[in-house]
Amino acid sequence: MKTILAIDDDHWVLETLRDALTTHGYEVLTTVSADEATCILGEQRVDLVLLDLNMPGKNGFELYRLFQSRQPVPVLFVSGCSRSFSPHSDGFESLWTNEFAQGMTDILYKPFSLATLYEKVEGLIGDSGVVPHESTH
Repeated sequence: MKTILAIDDDHWVLETLRDALTTHGYEVLTTVSADEATCILGEQRVDLVLLDLNMPGKNGFELYRLFQSRQPVPVLFVSGCSRSFSPHSDGFESLWTNEFAQGMTDILYKPFSLATLYEKVEGLIGDSGVVPHESTH
């Protein structure tokens, strides 16, 4: 089973992500805290991080750089405002050429459909790895 860490300061978004991805067979850890996220990544391996860009304290870019320096992991940025993350944003160009173009990073804009969420997650890490139980005859 693949593990996803979701970091967002909106509890409703975290519940939605957890419920949707758990239904698809992923293990989902959630936190609203950058410090707790850092601890989780230091203690266990995750296959993907879902990372809100606009959070109190450290923003998504700062957390991303910290995570990548410790444990490189695919990241799906989650943004409530498309203007907060565009090709013209500070730091975007190097992020695009180094991470996005290599398939290690993507972005999901709020509000999002669950179909788009599944598509982006599977595009970064594949399906959950859970084999459906087949009944025997």
